[in-house]
Amino acid sequence: MKSSLTAAITLAAALPAATLAFAPPAARQQRCASSSLRATLTADELSSKSKEEQFQILGVEEEKMALGIDADEVLQFLGTREDLVSKFQTDIPTLSPTDLQTEVDKFLMDGEMLDIFIKYNQRKAEDPDWEPLYAPENNSPFRKAVDFVSQYGFYVVLGVLAKDIIDGYIQKGGDPAAAGAGEVVDTLVSQVHQITTALSA
Repeated sequence: MKSSLTAAITLAAALPAATLAFAPPAARQQRCASSSLRATLTADELSSKSKEEQFQILGVEEEKMALGIDADEVLQFLGTREDLVSKFQTDIPTLSPTDLQTEVDKFLMDGEMLDIFIKYNQRKAEDPDWEPLYAPENNSPFRKAVDFVSQYGFYVVLGVLAKDIIDGYIQKGGDPAAAGAGEVVDTLVSQVHQITTALSA
């Protein structure tokens, strides 16, 4: 029981570092080879239209648009629904026409994504030379070593915890058929060790 408690404390201490091993790398400085969205109407043209007319031009019912997003902003900075469909088709040519329609509908219901794209295009309209700044990816040897140790440590602690729990269960008179489970966990931990050693070499 004491070893389980020690293992649990070790796991709690190693978990924050271990999660870094599974985190996706920082935003990459890659450019997407996609077509940019163009505004369908200018702000002056949109100001003379009613809300219903704006949704009609957009080609979307008001209920099928994310809350908090104005149709005039979508029209001004992203375009109509058909513009979005053609952009999706250009960016993801493998989608079928039905899937394209579905993905555009999902996009129009995603307020966060719409807001990001609107703000991005708004910023590009104000300053065409502007490019977003990304945090540099940390590929230092020290960072790689920390990631490796945290990932390896996570699996070892998890294996020790599982072994201690299974051994405790067996010692308390648990299922006799589970007696081989401790050996299975030992084998699993040694296999993870061998694979991790081979990958790090």
